[in-house]
Amino acid sequence: MQEVKPKVSIIIPSFNESERILEQSFASLVSQSFGDFECLVIDESTDLFIAKSCKRLCEQDKRFSYIHPEKRIGLAASLNLGISKAKGDLIARFDADDLCMPNRLELQVSFMDSYPDIDILGGGLEIMNEEGKTLAFRQYPSDHSRIERRLLTTTAIAHPTVMMRKNIIDRFGGYDSSFRFSEDLDLWLRLINRGVKFANLSEVLVRYRQQTTHRNPLHWRFNLRARTKNMSMRHLPLRVFGICAIAVWGSLPGSIQKRIYSYMLLRNY
Repeated sequence: MQEVKPKVSIIIPSFNESERILEQSFASLVSQSFGDFECLVIDESTDLFIAKSCKRLCEQDKRFSYIHPEKRIGLAASLNLGISKAKGDLIARFDADDLCMPNRLELQVSFMDSYPDIDILGGGLEIMNEEGKTLAFRQYPSDHSRIERRLLTTTAIAHPTVMMRKNIIDRFGGYDSSFRFSEDLDLWLRLINRGVKFANLSEVLVRYRQQTTHRNPLHWRFNLRARTKNMSMRHLPLRVFGICAIAVWGSLPGSIQKRIYSYMLLRNY
């Protein structure tokens, strides 16, 4: 008998997330209006109790599969592991501490079916704090040309909202596992350079848990590495400007970055 493939494979990396948070996160997937999916949870938890809790929660729904690597492999490699085991033609990215809006998958699958030329699709974010209180909303440019130009200087697509075609990853390769941070930016820039088309939905797809208002200093080093690694002549002045801007921003003291980011995060809410 031929194996029935799900339409969507959801990849969830997890690391020492509390049982309460995991219950909320998984419940937001179970209650999706679109149900033809599998969910691959790549759990790198070092806390044995938390790992057992995660496995137990996965066993409550046959669409969930629990995968625990023998050793720590990192976020990028965890995502690649999930993609390698995915059966669906569409890959949905999701974080273990976030919440999906009930119609997230339905909206994205409908769009991807209607626009076969689009390979990477994101959407809006509702940013919340650790307690679930809404802090802000974020929307991103909808069309490919604006996404491409914005990616050269800043963020243009929210990683936890992304749905992508598996054949694109199979063709051009997945995440670079040597990236501890900015693994998504590296992938997006690489795909942009190869003519892959992007889009964003205007709707909020994910409630994103914002843990801090500043980033690890290493993040900016990997951000610069992603930009220099994927340098090309297309939009060269904008690419150079982006590199210079990130270099300046990364050199600012963390306290100043935190104040500026907090202001930018909350200014429209």
